[in-house]
Amino acid sequence: MSGNVVLETLRHAWQTLEPIHAPMAVMGGLALAAWQHVRATQDVDLLVGTELEKIPEVLKRMESAGFRAKNSPPTKTLGDIRLIQFLYQPSAILVDIQVDLIIVESAYHRTALSRCLATRLPGLDTEIRVLACEDLILHKLLAGRIVDRADVVALLLANRAALDTAYLLQWSGRLGLNEDLVEAWGAAFHGERLV
Repeated sequence: MSGNVVLETLRHAWQTLEPIHAPMAVMGGLALAAWQHVRATQDVDLLVGTELEKIPEVLKRMESAGFRAKNSPPTKTLGDIRLIQFLYQPSAILVDIQVDLIIVESAYHRTALSRCLATRLPGLDTEIRVLACEDLILHKLLAGRIVDRADVVALLLANRAALDTAYLLQWSGRLGLNEDLVEAWGAAFHGERLV
């Protein structure tokens, strides 16, 4: 699947949600490119800071723009995360692109959203906001899949000099991710300890 189709889906979702004036940020595989690690991805993940009472407006805007709710009811809860998943079929292909909206509710997600950075991803002509590298690392550790662990190691290697390790340690401790972060650091830097 062409990366351009995924980027076009991101642009369309971003422009669809901008009028609600909720802070948002790209996370997941697409955000990696902002931090010097590019890999293919087939979906769009957005962290959205909207109030719960505005979720019906979010659903209405997305559906009127051609996004279809993946689940019924559309909002589901996974642990501490409220998630709305959509499917979108760009006109250029016959496959659906999944768009996940993670609704900001926790203190950590509010902090992560407040630290986002404006950027232009390669191949995207629209300025968007992405998670700070440290928060992308933490989100990847929370996801915990093998590909996410590999992404964490790549992010550590590419961005070591600029990382706020105190922030990483603070939030990894609060989120119960200390062991995961220490393991990833050791894998990235040949057994070196994170202090």
